[in-house]
Amino acid sequence: MTISFQNKVVIVTGGTSGIGKASSLQFLESKAKVVVLGRKKEKIKNELSQYKGRLYFYACDLASHQEIKSIFQEIGEKFKTIDVLVNNAGIQTYGNVLDTDEELWDRTLNINLKSIYLCSKYVLPLMNDSFNPVIINIGSAQGFVSQKNVSAYTTSKEAIHGLTRSIAIDFAPKIRCLAVCPGAVYTPMLEADIAEFEDRESIIEETNRIHLLERIARADEIANFITFLASDKASFVTGHTYRVDGGIGLKIEGT
Repeated sequence: MTISFQNKVVIVTGGTSGIGKASSLQFLESKAKVVVLGRKKEKIKNELSQYKGRLYFYACDLASHQEIKSIFQEIGEKFKTIDVLVNNAGIQTYGNVLDTDEELWDRTLNINLKSIYLCSKYVLPLMNDSFNPVIINIGSAQGFVSQKNVSAYTTSKEAIHGLTRSIAIDFAPKIRCLAVCPGAVYTPMLEADIAEFEDRESIIEETNRIHLLERIARADEIANFITFLASDKASFVTGHTYRVDGGIGLKIEGT
């Protein structure tokens, strides 16, 4: 199955590492022009050179309304029409409602949820002249099932379901909007989390075991699904939230 994004412009937030970077590369390999929003340009320095003329980077703090508004205005002036937005930027935070302070709560919700609202708000007018424009929001399996001590994180991820559905309903039939919800994925963020534990190997083994497929996903496996949903091959799909999670949370332990 050949998927092409030739002559299309794609924006990926948090596109310098992990799922965002893997998705950006797949869009580039499918001939798209890709606009990456992130914090550190040096993370995609090699790719900027390799895909010169089709890969663009804009530094943006996705917790800042003013920065998002300004960047999208700049992008609109340069590209005029946007065909795909992948709202991928996110942070993993920990704590229950007692030990999560308001600052951490606000930062988690601002980056994981409010940035999706704002990026969608400012991209929608830029999609008016696009054929089959798509917004894809990256959620998490923790929007369905939760581990302990992730009150702000799981709240932000479950709320993405409602926002995705709302955008799909409000802007149909012109705009498609979907959400992709991974389980554990080998990314720098996951590696940093695992590094906090003394027995790293046991944490990896446990994480493998909670997936029915008994392994952690690769970033490119999630990107495969993102690029498919963004393509014309998925042209009759909108409003839904898809778990790409290796079956995490489906099995009840015990006899």
